[in-house]
Amino acid sequence: MTRTDHRSFSATLDDLARDVVDACRRGARAIAAMPWPMLVACSVALALVLSILPLALCLFVLFMAVKVVVGAFVVDRRRAWRDHDGKL
Repeated sequence: MTRTDHRSFSATLDDLARDVVDACRRGARAIAAMPWPMLVACSVALALVLSILPLALCLFVLFMAVKVVVGAFVVDRRRAWRDHDGKL
């Protein structure tokens, strides 16, 4: 890695850090300007999103895995049944 690449990478990280800090400050100012009822409503909505979304994703993956496993057994059973009938 040349010296100019290292400086460029460092500058990119500095820009990223500055953008993250600016976004956090903007968010903190927005939260500080919110009235209490709106803040409570946003907190409850955020809590629901953060708890329901991972649950839905996990259930989706679980049901897809069950579908694949059951499908594999059904295909294997049908193939065995077809092979058995073909030999008779």
